[in-house]
Amino acid sequence: MRALSVVIVAAAACTGASPDPGLGALIQVPGAQYRPGPFPDDSGGPVTLALQPDHATVTVGRLHDSLHGQLDRTATSAIIGIAGADGAWIIPAGPPDVATTDLPSVTVTYGLDDDTPLGPTTLVMAAGDTDGRIGPAASSIIVAAAAAPPAGELVISLEWESTADLDLHVVDALGGEAWSDSPNTWQPPPPGEPAPPDDYLTGGILDHDGNAGCRRDGHPDEHVVWSMPPPPGDYVVRVDARMMCRDASAAWSVAAYRSGELIGAARGVSTNEDAELSAHGAGAGQLALQLGVP
Repeated sequence: MRALSVVIVAAAACTGASPDPGLGALIQVPGAQYRPGPFPDDSGGPVTLALQPDHATVTVGRLHDSLHGQLDRTATSAIIGIAGADGAWIIPAGPPDVATTDLPSVTVTYGLDDDTPLGPTTLVMAAGDTDGRIGPAASSIIVAAAAAPPAGELVISLEWESTADLDLHVVDALGGEAWSDSPNTWQPPPPGEPAPPDDYLTGGILDHDGNAGCRRDGHPDEHVVWSMPPPPGDYVVRVDARMMCRDASAAWSVAAYRSGELIGAARGVSTNEDAELSAHGAGAGQLALQLGVP
């Protein structure tokens, strides 16, 4: 496991700081003071008014994302962590920003450690005051990913860390389904009816077949991408365990992005029982997401 390096500084007026450098924490914040243990409970401190990451997807193992917080006027510090994970980081509150000229603010660079599970993850931030009281936490969902998703009007991704051959299945609002054996949701017209030569580009197209035939990719993933506006309506996302290869189970995550904005994410696990199902064509797989796409 490769830990991200951090620089440790003292942050005043917030209890629980430690000389521990926090190299094993799932979230890393350079220039902050590590706070071991669970994220602190609300003890009547100031409120965190807003928490806004700059990206919905964060590539694990890289220290280049940022988040911004707005705090109640009595706040002198903030604590940043991941919901349900031990270890958080304390930073002093900064001066007001241009949008809220009378409120303290926090802007930091952060990253996710290589050991962060792929998929939806919740960032949390709470404010502290000079008496050491901690306020209620604000939260924001991000997706931990091995790499940033490709660009597109609508992008639906599947990621996993396993030798297993998993298949992403996406059914669009018109009933077309994309998966490895039929990599486009576009449905051609009936025989005898001509179709414009570029009409197939209106569908969601699978970019590749990850771990096909148990040939291991470095970080297996698959994406169904609409380069043009997708048809509005209901979408269904499933994950099919085509072959488990050398693994008894495979943890996976799916995420959906509309014009770069996260609109849905989930985690799941496929097992040998899923792979032993006789049908692996259209309609196969376990349900991962149901989406309403505008």
